[in-house]
Amino acid sequence: MSRFSMRKTLTGIAIAALATSGLVMTAGTASADATHPSAATVNSSNVRITKSIVGDGEVAPGGKVTVRTVISTTGHPERYVDQFVDRYPATFKYIQGTATVNAWHLIGGQKTESVTPSVDTAARTVNVPSTGWLISPTGSKTVTIEAQYLVADDAPIGSYQEMSSSIGISTFNTDQNISGVYAKIRAKNPGEAAASGSADLGFGSSDGEGGTGSAGSSILDNPAGFISDIISGVLANGS
Repeated sequence: MSRFSMRKTLTGIAIAALATSGLVMTAGTASADATHPSAATVNSSNVRITKSIVGDGEVAPGGKVTVRTVISTTGHPERYVDQFVDRYPATFKYIQGTATVNAWHLIGGQKTESVTPSVDTAARTVNVPSTGWLISPTGSKTVTIEAQYLVADDAPIGSYQEMSSSIGISTFNTDQNISGVYAKIRAKNPGEAAASGSADLGFGSSDGEGGTGSAGSSILDNPAGFISDIISGVLANGS
């Protein structure tokens, strides 16, 4: 088989896998193991903190996971979120430019905006800057912080990777902590596996960190772009 024919065959496999991957992606439950939940809530005084892995709580090696933290009040007095720190496992890497905060503003009310956190890769922390976000039962003023993480290609299948956070709340003497929130590392589904094979042939795409990332993530995040990359690669490299 010629090199070009081989690439055409692999392209067809990747496209077929993309067509069926939507049937596989939703497999699993939000808490596959009761001792390793993908969401947790803690309450302290009138402050409630809920942290969760967005989706079904599972992710394949080379994939991306979104972590969400919601801070609210169950009653008066009003309080302010003065500091927020995410702590991530060694198998994760923060994806630059993905952190957002939904908070109440004097002008514009409750709205979402991008933020630039301070990242300490040695300590594995993402420190999101705060100007004092208001949380109040009046008008349901809450604070929601989200960030995306890239999972290492060698993350152990079947393992549970823990996320935790420390939150500084006005008038509290100590930070409020939440932990015990896990993302389960599952095996790649057929679409992701086929995409990874295509990545080995040079069909990967940017991972948001300035390098070439997992095609498994690309096929899920931007399927049209992924197929376009494959076709472009075939036309450019075939002989």
